[in-house]
Amino acid sequence: MKAKKAPRPNARVPEQRPPWWGRIWNGAKACLGLGLVLGTATATAWGGYRLALTSPRFSVQNIEVEASRRLTDREVARRAGVETGTSLLALDLRAAEQRLLTDPWIQSVRITRKLPHTLRIQMQEHEALALASLDGEIFLVDAEGEPFKVWQDGDTHDLPMLTGITLDALAKDRPGALARLATGLTVLEHYERLPVSRAQRAQEVHLSPDGSVVLVVGVRGVSLHLGQGPWPRKMLMVAEVLRTFEHKRELPGVVFLDNALHPERVVVRMR
Repeated sequence: MKAKKAPRPNARVPEQRPPWWGRIWNGAKACLGLGLVLGTATATAWGGYRLALTSPRFSVQNIEVEASRRLTDREVARRAGVETGTSLLALDLRAAEQRLLTDPWIQSVRITRKLPHTLRIQMQEHEALALASLDGEIFLVDAEGEPFKVWQDGDTHDLPMLTGITLDALAKDRPGALARLATGLTVLEHYERLPVSRAQRAQEVHLSPDGSVVLVVGVRGVSLHLGQGPWPRKMLMVAEVLRTFEHKRELPGVVFLDNALHPERVVVRMR
């Protein structure tokens, strides 16, 4: 009779794996435990959030308004739909910003929270530098040449008028039309640097499709045909011409400074 061989010391004993249903049960228990932990954490966080929403500590007590020239802080808050005492965390900041942007004077707005009880409203407002006549309708124009608002009673009216742009031009080529309006503002800026501009105030800037400009100044309406620039040089020539007639009773009706072949040539036509 053969003797049984003793197992070798280093022989590997096969791993006893649980049956398939046991593995499923173990996985289910692990998922159940993880779900219980996550559910508890979520419930705790939600409860804390709900508590913060109703806590007086996180209510709106201060409203800081920056860069508002036309409206009081109280009026800004009212238009934004914000009241003191309401929950700072529950505020829909995007909706409040959109409510303020319905005012055509407001160019941009950003509302942020400063916990625990302060709301900050930062605004940028349009500044009207000129008027623009677009198909007979008057608009206020800001520093970028943007006609941002239809003129109404109570709006400023003592501003130069930009003409030569149509609503159709704005619709078909808005960047080009805005660039032309911005050119008109540049011409006004250069002219207003001249001492003579205080006596002969700018009244109108006509902007032609080819880029040429006619500046009308003074209560008598002196038409300065400037051509296409350069504006600093043209303004020095304007100053010289108007200074020549400064002490005379009669001002010229039209001054031509738009000779492209001979830019140094000036032609004056009396009334």
